[in-house]
Amino acid sequence: MNLKVFADFDGTVSAVDVGNLLYRTLGDAEACEAIVRSWKEEEISSRECLLRESATIPPLHDGEFDSFIDAQSLDPGFEALLAFCRGHGIELTVVSDGLDYYIARIFRNAGVTDVRFFSNHLEFTDDRRFRITFPYPDEECTHCANCKRNHLLAGSGEEDVIVYIGDGKSDWCAARHADIIFAKRDLARYCTRERIPYHQFTTLHDVVEQLERIVARKRLRRRRQAELSRRAVFRQG
Repeated sequence: MNLKVFADFDGTVSAVDVGNLLYRTLGDAEACEAIVRSWKEEEISSRECLLRESATIPPLHDGEFDSFIDAQSLDPGFEALLAFCRGHGIELTVVSDGLDYYIARIFRNAGVTDVRFFSNHLEFTDDRRFRITFPYPDEECTHCANCKRNHLLAGSGEEDVIVYIGDGKSDWCAARHADIIFAKRDLARYCTRERIPYHQFTTLHDVVEQLERIVARKRLRRRRQAELSRRAVFRQG
């Protein structure tokens, strides 16, 4: 039985929620707050939320977006998490409802070249506006435009123990299908409300400390409700 680790990017692997900051810095902050509120109240889908937020960003000057990204950093414990996974031969996959352009650049700036990630895709129009596309949707799920749950199921085997690390609403569905959950902010509140067991964390250093203890016990256990949820998805497929 092996561990497979999956982590959200914005506000989890990154020190701040880069996507949230992006739209409020380069777009219309007031309009974006209203758009996100509609998403959180489930009036619109995550996909619609991202498209509406991106529409508030005017044509960008050369280098403007890159300068914004270059000011962002990773969580102070990410290097330790990466070292832990490498040292134990554990696959680490980042699943994000953000944009590949800034994720790839932030990783590159930090010298991280070997972490697989899945996210939404950003291109620029001829007049330097955002054009977002969605390579990994799930028509039945509106919590995230990039279906994190599907990445968990596709990236793990029946005997694997799935670890999920996240902080927001787009992590709810993935967490329901994970065996060991690390949560903060909106995800922690959701897990508490739904009575899903989880480990609270502040930085990824906290996650590494707990994972070290879990691995040292040498008895990895799948969470029964998560197993049932995963089986239900496969039966539907």
